Amino acid sequence: MSPRERFGLLVVALGVMLGLALIPEKPGAGSRVGDPGSVSWDQVIDDPGMTLDLEWQGIFAYASAKEDSWIETMLEDRFQLRIHPVFLDANGFQRRRPMMLTGGDFPDVMWDGDPLGLRNNLRNGFVTEVPVEVILREAPHYVAFLNRYGREAWLYTHAAGRNYGIPTFFGDAFRPRIGAWRADWLEAVGIDRVPETVAEMGEALRRFRYEDPNGSGQTDTYGWSPAFFHWSVFGSEVFAAFDVLPFDFQRVDGQVVWGGIQPGALEGLRVLRQWYSDGLLDPDFLLDTRGKLAEGKFISGRTGYLYPVDDPVAYDAEMPGSLCANLKSFHPQARMVAGPPVRNAQGQRRGRSWGGAGHILQFSKPVETHPEKVLRTLRMLDTIAADADLYLATRYGRRGTHWEHDPEQGIIPLDPFRGNRTLSSREMLPVNTFFFPAVIPEYEDAMAAPRVRQWRDTHAHPDWALKNVLGKSDVLPSASRYLGDLRNFQITAYVEFIVGDRDLESFDVFVAEWRRRGGDVLTREANEMYATMLSVWEQVGALRPGEAGGGL
Repeated sequence: MSPRERFGLLVVALGVMLGLALIPEKPGAGSRVGDPGSVSWDQVIDDPGMTLDLEWQGIFAYASAKEDSWIETMLEDRFQLRIHPVFLDANGFQRRRPMMLTGGDFPDVMWDGDPLGLRNNLRNGFVTEVPVEVILREAPHYVAFLNRYGREAWLYTHAAGRNYGIPTFFGDAFRPRIGAWRADWLEAVGIDRVPETVAEMGEALRRFRYEDPNGSGQTDTYGWSPAFFHWSVFGSEVFAAFDVLPFDFQRVDGQVVWGGIQPGALEGLRVLRQWYSDGLLDPDFLLDTRGKLAEGKFISGRTGYLYPVDDPVAYDAEMPGSLCANLKSFHPQARMVAGPPVRNAQGQRRGRSWGGAGHILQFSKPVETHPEKVLRTLRMLDTIAADADLYLATRYGRRGTHWEHDPEQGIIPLDPFRGNRTLSSREMLPVNTFFFPAVIPEYEDAMAAPRVRQWRDTHAHPDWALKNVLGKSDVLPSASRYLGDLRNFQITAYVEFIVGDRDLESFDVFVAEWRRRGGDVLTREANEMYATMLSVWEQVGALRPGEAGGGL
């Protein structure tokens, strides 16, 4: 799954909390947050020779999938299971699943993309505790990868000192996001390299606006139309150059702080304000609420820079439907080049990353009467994590039937499965995270084309990444009360700063209002949560040298 697709899933998942928050507590649904549950885990035995039924509601990316796919039947045979998959699209996840749960229709395993979703399920008594000790005992290989790539996700399943579910991870999401430049435009305006600093970026955007990069003889181009469709990408490449994540928590001088009220955020706003005032930014960027308008402007030749564009395939002119191929269909002479994160004042590249922490697999409350299902699931995840061939089969299908590997090209989907978007045995999706919602870089890199590995390290090296110190701010106890409002307030204020409706000299007024509206509450909780995270890491073996832990 590409970073952009993952972002789309996360955007929709944020809305799930609104629907779940309105669910009335189901009478007799079971325990609430902090209750230990009724399972004596040290007495649970999973007989590997006994076939178990497992209803599995996975990630909602595969709504058109069908039961009995090759991957499903392979896992059933391998782990003595009868899997009953529940396929939902984003709308079904947001609207249908709450009705399923309130009506007593509980899948054994339930995916959730957001910590708030888990907490709402806990409030309604829909999920059961899975002690950390059980996960450590039953899935050591899986835990090793989780601790390496997505250890912040342990917070996502943590509530009131207990663990409710299995954290997941995306080991390919720790790289910084990058942008794309029109290479032919850079050449046309006399720039011989991709901009390396904010100042160089501004100069390129200025020339794109005023030095006729398309040769039309008119001032009909802009430098950039900033992405406005999601808080995580709005101007983030500029703010990162000032070591700031404006919509995330960061650790600065030993304290967890909100990036958007730091001095670096003001410097980033000052740059964007100047660029807007100079006419370098397309003034219609505010209309781009879904991310397609900016892409359309880039493809049509109205702008010469687009962010984010971090999939190597997007730059492949020979790949039908890629961004570069679409661009060349309008402008055959066009050329695209990747733009790594620009450098900060110390000369270090800095770019925002989601980090490797992923999502949550929960077990519904009725599973307490069949806790062996938890052990079988953990054993399945652990076996997949420990076996590269099984991982590839679970992710891509059967080698020789659904895909083949070429040393120079990497994994190649085979006809008739190439490009299909379902999980059925006849129409195999080339990349599948439904039954194993995690990505292991070691196995992926071993199969990737050398040029892809080199491209990623050249343009999006992990060492350049900045990420939320908590993984997601939604883990905070008061996030459901304050976070959404604060983000909306902040992005509105930021737009007003950029377009000149607010004076930059009033930044302190904005900061005071942000703190008053709940920011101080979240910041206090973020520091407490950071201490909790260190304690959890100590318990699960994820604490690294130099990090101070503490008891739970």
